[in-house]
Formats: sequence, structure tokens, C-alpha cells
Amino acid sequence: MFRIDSIGLRMVFSLILMLLLFYMPAPVFSQDNADNQNIILNGGFEEGFQPEFGVGFGWGGFSNGNAVVGWNGEAWDQAVVAGKYAQMIEISNSTDLNRYAGIYQTVAVVPGEQYRLTINGIIRSDEGDIEVSDYGYRLQYAIDQTGGSSWELLGDEAWVELPWDEQPLYDPLNGAYRVDSYDTTITAESDKLTLYIRGWKKWINPGSGIFDLDEISLVGPVPANVDLPQAQAAVVGNPVSAGEDELAATEPPSDEAAANDSTGEELAQAELPQAESSTEVSTSVQPEEALPQGQSSQLPVSGQGQDDSVYYIILSSAALLLILFVGAIMATMRQQSPVEQDR
Repeated sequence: MFRIDSIGLRMVFSLILMLLLFYMPAPVFSQDNADNQNIILNGGFEEGFQPEFGVGFGWGGFSNGNAVVGWNGEAWDQAVVAGKYAQMIEISNSTDLNRYAGIYQTVAVVPGEQYRLTINGIIRSDEGDIEVSDYGYRLQYAIDQTGGSSWELLGDEAWVELPWDEQPLYDPLNGAYRVDSYDTTITAESDKLTLYIRGWKKWINPGSGIFDLDEISLVGPVPANVDLPQAQAAVVGNPVSAGEDELAATEPPSDEAAANDSTGEELAQAELPQAESSTEVSTSVQPEEALPQGQSSQLPVSGQGQDDSVYYIILSSAALLLILFVGAIMATMRQQSPVEQDR
């Protein structure tokens, strides 16, 4: 009896070890790892904006037309989460359902590693309330695990809707806007991925929705052959200080002014990927100080690299515990066999 009980205890012990291995997070996934960094470039938008269209350096812009859309540097302190600037995306005067405008960035990652995505921002609209607009303005993000730059190729299931509700356009409740935040964990499937973030105007009407994005980060391991400081310098170029090339301070634009203020569809097609010919680009601004400018450049190149050590450790440990578990079962059967023969 003692032998059988001992074997039973070993079986229970093996099961406990297997459960602990399954539920215990791997150390390399910890966001406290000193090797982890924010691999998003200009995620706080403090490094400036492309002068042609107001998209932050390091980012691209896209839309699906049939509305007045605009990208701009947000310098209104009420709508900035941290620092002096945020990325503003505006959609108004839609002539079709489900109008989108957004930004994207392709980054180098390590396959199999986990990255913590964080997005902060504010949704503002003319209606200022989800009950009035019938959830007319929403924010979504998507991940292209191949590092592509064609947002239209992503299926509806790839887009995740953020649980953020709209607020008044220029008159925040209680004197201050509620800053919304969202974070999740993403596992890289190749050596690069593309992050898309888009504003969504659902209904056909002249109303305006503004999406302010700030403090966007993707924290995780940096590929061995990628130098983030050099990539940042290549993307940003040589920003002009806030005191140079002053922009005239303006009051929040009216709906009519926003609809009429456009740079023309030809420029939009030349510079912004995936912008349809019917898209008008609004350049209305509301900052009270100059936005940092610099030299436009391409997105950072994707990196190379593989790290399968995590899989090797997990698979090896699981195989070892499975062998111990099977061995314990076989030992139990051998111990029981003499008893059955005596009978």
C-alpha cells in the first residue's frame, strides 16, 4: 500500500508541475524586462508632423473618401494627453456610410515575442454624446502581421473597436476632457508588423468628428539589427523649434469652414496611401503655437531576427513532465500486477 500511495503522490506532483508551467508567464514576456523598449517612432507626436498633410513623422495616413477628412498636429492643451502635441484626425460632411480616416506605422519585431500595445486619446464630435449620434463616431485598430501597407486588405474581423465614447467638440463636460486609454498584448508572427488606427464616422450627415491620438506605444524586444535612435533620427529629420515658422492661432473652426478648407484631392492622392479621389483633405487647425516641422522621410525599414528559445524551453519542459507522468502511470501498473497475480 505504501508503494502505491507514493506513486500516486508522484503523479499528483507531476500534474501540479505541468499546471504551473502552463500558467506561469515566461520571463522574456515580462514588460519589466530591461531589454524591452517602445518600438513605435514618434508615438507621442512631439517630434513633429509632415508639413504637407499634418501626419506625424514616422506615420502614414489613409482614408476611404466620400467625406472631408484631415490630419493635423493637435496643440490644444485640452485635447493633448501628454507633452505639447497629439495627432488629430477629422472626418466631416460624409456623403456615404462608414467613412474611415487613420494612420499607420510598420515596425520591426522579433517573431514569437509579445508586445504591449497602448493607445491614448479622445473622441470629440458635434453631437458630443453617443445617444445623440447613435454611436456615430468610433475608433478602431488593427494589426497586419505581415507588415503590409494596404489597410483595405484586412478583413472586418481584424479591426478591434475601442470602448471609447465621444465627447463634445470644443466644450468638455466639467471643464476637462476624459482621456481614454486602451492596452492589449500582441504576439509577433513575423519579423515586422503594421499598426493601423482609424477613426470611423458611421452615418451620412454634415457633422464633424475629431479623433485625438497620443502616447501610442508598442513595448517589447527590439530586433538585434535595429537601432531605434538611428531610426528615430531618420524618420524625424531636423525638426524646427516651436518658435520658428509660426502658425497663426485660430479659434475652433466651424462646420462650414472645415468643409470648405481643403488642399485638393490631387495632393491627397500623391502623398497619402489609399486615399480615394473623392477624399478632400482639411487643413483646419486650432493650436495656439507653432507645430514642429522637419524633413519628410520614409517609414523605418523592417528588421530581421528570430528567437525560438521560448518555444524550446516550453516544449522541452512539457516533454520532460510528460515522460515523468507516463513513467508514474507505468510504475503504478507494474506495482499492481503482482497483486492481481496473487489473486
